[in-house]
Amino acid sequence: MKPLNNYMSKKILIVGASGLVGGEILENLKTANNELILLSRKKLLCENNVNQIVIDFEDIDSLDTNLNIDEIYIAIGHKLSLFELVYIKKNNRKSFVNVDYNYIKKVAEFAKKCGASSIGLISAIGANTKSFNTYLKVKGDIENEIKLMGYEKIIIAHPSHLLGKRPNEVIPLNVKIFEKITNLFGLLMIGPLQKFRNVEAKKVAKAIISKMDSVEEGIHYIDYKYFKNF
Repeated sequence: MKPLNNYMSKKILIVGASGLVGGEILENLKTANNELILLSRKKLLCENNVNQIVIDFEDIDSLDTNLNIDEIYIAIGHKLSLFELVYIKKNNRKSFVNVDYNYIKKVAEFAKKCGASSIGLISAIGANTKSFNTYLKVKGDIENEIKLMGYEKIIIAHPSHLLGKRPNEVIPLNVKIFEKITNLFGLLMIGPLQKFRNVEAKKVAKAIISKMDSVEEGIHYIDYKYFKNF
């Protein structure tokens, strides 16, 4: 695989650096010769040379579009329980759609207005606009929206359940049990089923950065088959 360090300096916007995959994306990109900008709802503790834009995502349209961004990574999503990945109650769907569709669309459009030609999106395995599962349908819907925005290069990551310690968060007991069971069961998933294996967030982050730096223009999807190499 191509090394993560990229000697051509780029101006990169990271949305979701406080989260599991977004934090790993930030850590990997800090070691390269890039100018980084974080877009988040609250200020994060990080190096002084990392620029931060703190804003309510409802106010994205008010941001200055003169940042001259080269590429953007989006790794945000509404926090869901294991049960909600299967079924989101009707009274909770609006807030989920607002984050996983509206906010992602807004920040992608913002970056495009700032000149970004490349975008990396953390989506989910099984994302499909025709799915009867609300979570997967919304993931599919936002993927389609981004494809229509005119980006020259689009990298869409399709991880299954993400492994890793989330910043300032205690992993619930039911999630720990789920991970132990599915990690073992995942060993039996071979061939086409391999893509449903649990995957470490740090592998997903390294994979999407590597793919961004190593491929030409177009739409590219990556899943476990690609993640496992990192």
